[in-house]
Amino acid sequence: MGLSLREKLELIRQGVIRGYIIPMLEERGYIVSCWKRPISLEDMILKDGSWQAIYTKFTSWETYTRDHPLYVYFNTFYGDVYEKAYRNCFVEFLLNVKNLKLGPRLIGLFTRLNLQGGGYYWKHRIVIDLNFPDTCVREIDATYDELLIALDKEGLLEILEAKTHSTD
Repeated sequence: MGLSLREKLELIRQGVIRGYIIPMLEERGYIVSCWKRPISLEDMILKDGSWQAIYTKFTSWETYTRDHPLYVYFNTFYGDVYEKAYRNCFVEFLLNVKNLKLGPRLIGLFTRLNLQGGGYYWKHRIVIDLNFPDTCVREIDATYDELLIALDKEGLLEILEAKTHSTD
């Protein structure tokens, strides 16, 4: 059985990410997290009266972290909305506390990732060009730091730490 175009594109993106970007992030202190990105409503489309997945059987839900409470997810199945689809990938920065109330300064910087069974997580999304892995790593690392600073300025780092440990 042959692969669909969506599956081929996802495998190409994952190859670049696993072969180049993740090893460079690991050198900067990122590690695989036990927490996995949940499947959300935006990962599906309503077609013929039912929800159908836009992710493929090859989709990985692994998330990476360097500093608690921010997690990085490479959304390899959602990048094919661009003309040169094979080279673009979305990177999502997720807060892993469900239904967290954010202050007005952080809403917009973070948007909701609405879950299939109800509830939500907060995410920030950027697009990276996989043709330039070194640039991708710098962009991911810089965005990660900027988001942590924004969370700290709003006093959320301690709150997130407490909420995460209270649910463990």
